[in-house]
Amino acid sequence: MTHSRTQVHEWSGNLLFDAGEPYTDHDGDAPYWALRAIFSRDIGGGASNVSVEIDGEEWTVSLSNQKSGLRPRKSDDVESLYEYRLNADGKGERKIRLLIQPRLDWESDERHPDGVPESLGLATNVRVDIAVNVGPQETRHLVPDLFERTFQELGVRWNHQFFRGRIHEYSNLTQLERYVRLQREQARKIVRLDGIFHRMFNLVANREGSKIVFSADNRDIVGHNHQVRLDTDAISNLFPGWRTGGQFKHYHPEFVGDRDPDDPLFHPKVAYLFKKKWNDGNSVPWDRLDELNRQVEENLMNLLEWADVPTKPGGWFVEDDHFAPGPSEYDIGFYDDPTPQIERDQDSVILRTISRLSDTDQDVLESVALTDGGRDVDEIAVDTGWSHSTIYRVLNKLDGLLDTDNGNVRFISSKIAQRVQDVLDVASDAVDAAVRSIEDILSVDPRDLERKGRAFQNWLNRYAADLLEQSADGETKIRIRTLLSEIKSGPGEYAPEIVNYGYIAWCDAGRDPAAFREARIEFDTADGTAIVKARRLLAEIRDDVLRIPG
Repeated sequence: MTHSRTQVHEWSGNLLFDAGEPYTDHDGDAPYWALRAIFSRDIGGGASNVSVEIDGEEWTVSLSNQKSGLRPRKSDDVESLYEYRLNADGKGERKIRLLIQPRLDWESDERHPDGVPESLGLATNVRVDIAVNVGPQETRHLVPDLFERTFQELGVRWNHQFFRGRIHEYSNLTQLERYVRLQREQARKIVRLDGIFHRMFNLVANREGSKIVFSADNRDIVGHNHQVRLDTDAISNLFPGWRTGGQFKHYHPEFVGDRDPDDPLFHPKVAYLFKKKWNDGNSVPWDRLDELNRQVEENLMNLLEWADVPTKPGGWFVEDDHFAPGPSEYDIGFYDDPTPQIERDQDSVILRTISRLSDTDQDVLESVALTDGGRDVDEIAVDTGWSHSTIYRVLNKLDGLLDTDNGNVRFISSKIAQRVQDVLDVASDAVDAAVRSIEDILSVDPRDLERKGRAFQNWLNRYAADLLEQSADGETKIRIRTLLSEIKSGPGEYAPEIVNYGYIAWCDAGRDPAAFREARIEFDTADGTAIVKARRLLAEIRDDVLRIPG
């Protein structure tokens, strides 16, 4: 599926240049000491507004220094260590902010900076505080040119090999944002009341162990700056495989004003920002840059799909000074909107739990349902007349619906609160009917699938699978959300066996066997997501006792 490219908006990280093997005079800490000499001897501590040209682009560069807070080694013969800043501004809001730091193989814990591996040895760190509208690889190649051209303009000698060698494996990224600019009417689908931002937050917000924060700033215009920030646990509920925590963003310029629709800034940016803070405090190694770029773009494109915004290049994307719609270089996966599945799962919990309620249980549940923000156990006791010990026993039984924190009881999500209230309002016979229907689906024995009516639909329900629309070339795709394994001894159910059950049900439903055999099967494994042809999985089980039609 062809989708639009995204554009890097900003990134931060660390480019480490170590001594390496063999050591040369432009490796390790040599660039740091060269900068120290230039700042103290040649440019009087700094320089401002130095104009340089690199590949036809004009940059304005300023240099400054600051104390590092690090203690020198005895062998350094200096009283204090400094860090050196280079700020560069290019065309069209392109910015690079660098801080050059010493890494001197300190032996004393007192001198060793926090977060710097002891095994690093002699090195110079180029900390990219922020690069705006300049991608990581481009920044990495601009760094040596900016220093070389700036010192040429200042008439200062500089080793042109500095910062041109390989970067150390400890180099990393601490944040990376990619964006598209989206036509305003399309973008409203994301931030409206029933949009994907609200759906994600309402359905995942109170999941135990995860952190999700939704913020909405509507000054000047609805959607001025909306963000959904998700930690690694929260985002793992939305996507399979390796994921970094971060935030989805929908935002306009600080001053929207009365812009003309022909002005790109009339239309908002929609972005995903990986951020170390939301990734359990972990940066991403530099050697995973391509993987991170692909993942961030995949997150963003899937968000648009779930919001019913087209993702292929077209007029719904708006070109600006940096973003140009067009086919992407990245091969990404598209996944079903997870929020309906989360909703179905929560509905199942609600109905199965309510079906087993005693009078005491129902009293407690109805008491909590009376308020939006939850109730204190003392209030529930007064309201129901039940003792505290009885209420806590009920709360343990209802932990699939209710969460208790320091005596305050609330539903685990606003969606569950709404659905519980709906269910409590209907007649008990209707509840019983809905419960029986769900219980029937959940209790299906896979060996009986071919003997039941609606066999293929039952198989889809049993394994939380989705049959996606056929592509233009007629290929079928089936997404299975149950954890599977391609080996019998692996974690999860045996994938060839499960696919064979589906094949049997498919054929018994009168569907074309060839279409299933050529289908792409996508499923989650313990190591990530697998996408394989059905015929390959079916071939692995042909020698077993299971029946394979045709």
